Amino acid sequence: MPRSHGDDAPATYLAAGAWPDGQLREGAPVSAIYAQEFSRRLRDVIAERGLNPLAVERATGVNRRTIERTLKGLVLPDFGALARLEAELETDLWPRRKREKAEGECQQTP
Repeated sequence: MPRSHGDDAPATYLAAGAWPDGQLREGAPVSAIYAQEFSRRLRDVIAERGLNPLAVERATGVNRRTIERTLKGLVLPDFGALARLEAELETDLWPRRKREKAEGECQQTP
């Protein structure tokens, strides 16, 4: 499936470690940075609630393969899936952009 700006699958930007906790290589696109944080949050919510991808599929209507592939850093979910996951799990999963001034430049961090 084509990705925005030709970005590869998020996990391909790992420099060290395993997805989603590993270190991204320098210069990784913002899509990989956001995908990594999203995957961590989704993984943590699933674990905290004692769920599995099939249970999340039943609760949210998001296909379990999409959930599994997202957790592995192979894809980013579309907006519909993201909205259903956040609404049905009643939690924020997508990183919100924060702006900080650093030496006269704006930096973005999820």
